[in-house]
Amino acid sequence: MTDHEDGRPDVATPTPDPDLLPPPAVPVGRDSTAGVAVMAHLRRQTAVLLEAWSGIANDAPGSVHASRVAARRLRSGLRVYGDLLKGDVSARLRPELAWYAGVLAPARDLEVFAAALSRDSDDVHGYGDALLPWLHRRRRAAAMDAAEQLSGLRAQVLLRELVDVSRAPTFTDVAARRARKVLAPRVLRADRRATHQIEGLRPSDDADSWHSARIAAKRARYAAEVGAPALGTACDALGQLWASVTEPLGEAQDAVIQRTLVLDRVDDPTVPLSAGEAFVCGLYVASTHDREVEAHRRARDVWRASREEHARLRRAVQA
Repeated sequence: MTDHEDGRPDVATPTPDPDLLPPPAVPVGRDSTAGVAVMAHLRRQTAVLLEAWSGIANDAPGSVHASRVAARRLRSGLRVYGDLLKGDVSARLRPELAWYAGVLAPARDLEVFAAALSRDSDDVHGYGDALLPWLHRRRRAAAMDAAEQLSGLRAQVLLRELVDVSRAPTFTDVAARRARKVLAPRVLRADRRATHQIEGLRPSDDADSWHSARIAAKRARYAAEVGAPALGTACDALGQLWASVTEPLGEAQDAVIQRTLVLDRVDDPTVPLSAGEAFVCGLYVASTHDREVEAHRRARDVWRASREEHARLRRAVQA
């Protein structure tokens, strides 16, 4: 196993499997059934996952991020709409999709951190000099590990099952009803849970509470995205509203992760730090606390400013 000149890992590209060809996209409209809307979502995200999977072996730009997002969207869709599928499809696939996304998490976290430091043109403290070489080495190792795991049997079995399910899903009788009647209550249920999670949170509340709110907000966003082609512009706007809330929440979570990574750097005995580098790392750890609280404050402000619009959109989706 060698590296490309630009530092990307070079591993054997998975052999194409004729069974891993995504089925064609399905058009969805206001008169579509719930089953058609869910099938369209499964096909769309499975296609994204397959395309990104083929690029993970050589660490193609964007492949890790696209894979994680598609896996999360599939898992969230199965959580909200999985009861429309017969059998234990949702219960069987959701843990595997969580595993798939989890395999990619270390590489993605390091990728985000390295990119943020590289973009910082005002790095007067020298954070990049102290951290970037270590981050790049860790990211390459994490990408290679992810590529090895996702070229194995477990990932291929998951992908093959996703293709089979999205190509010919077996739905319950409820899925034959119009999407508006079936999907709207599920969109609103996910929305209600997210609202409950974020309402009342303060910027200084613990990271776990805010992270739980972020997860609920993402589920509400993804649920609305699945329903939007059939439910219309109000549902689409509801998804966009939750996206605007999750953006600062994601920045807060990045700060938490980056704090942990810097502390890992400090504790890494294989690459000792100079006194100056240790001081810079300490400054960065302190800055992550401020960034986290500020991001929580922005998320709260975005939510509060959106309350009236949120209520209007809920009524429109429910109508």
